[in-house]
Amino acid sequence: MSKTDEERLTVVNVVASTRVAEELDLPDIAIQLNCEYEPEQFPGVVYRVKDPKLAILMFRSGRAVCTGGKNEDNIHTGIARMCADLNRAGIETWDLKDVEIEVQNMVATYALHYPDDHEGNDKWTDEPLAGQPRKLNLNNLTFHLPFDKVEYEPEQFPGLIYRLDHPKVVCLIFGSGKMVITGARHKSEILEAVQIIKDELADLI
Repeated sequence: MSKTDEERLTVVNVVASTRVAEELDLPDIAIQLNCEYEPEQFPGVVYRVKDPKLAILMFRSGRAVCTGGKNEDNIHTGIARMCADLNRAGIETWDLKDVEIEVQNMVATYALHYPDDHEGNDKWTDEPLAGQPRKLNLNNLTFHLPFDKVEYEPEQFPGLIYRLDHPKVVCLIFGSGKMVITGARHKSEILEAVQIIKDELADLI
């Protein structure tokens, strides 16, 4: 995987789950930490971290779901800060070394470009296309991808939906060459999906 793939990839959200206690007293937490808590609308307390910008949902079962991170370090920082705030307020949690954090979903964006050794030119400007953002004919693309893995209904959604089995992710591909990849648990799975799609597109040049 080339460095340019890493550079063109932006992780926009990491969602992770954990458990920090046997049970949590949500009304007490809401008061002590001044958190959002509206049990008629949602059964969890919303704890917000400013830097890194995260939202952590705490539930009575002791479970917590962290969203908004850009990487796993953000998630670990947020959970550690939450536990420290709970402990300072006299609310017991498990020791951080006993807290397991599991990434449930990563969402990333990626911009497809023509290969650096591409020899064609833009038919309108006659400028070299090598290294430029790649425009895609999504109708044409549906015939080159496995038909049972593709959904494309432009009247309902402007992107092509491509579901991969290995890695198990969903790719939204747009005519501009931009992609949104979701469902991965590791960045390596996203990069693997990018490579698969680039290989599929190689025949279309």
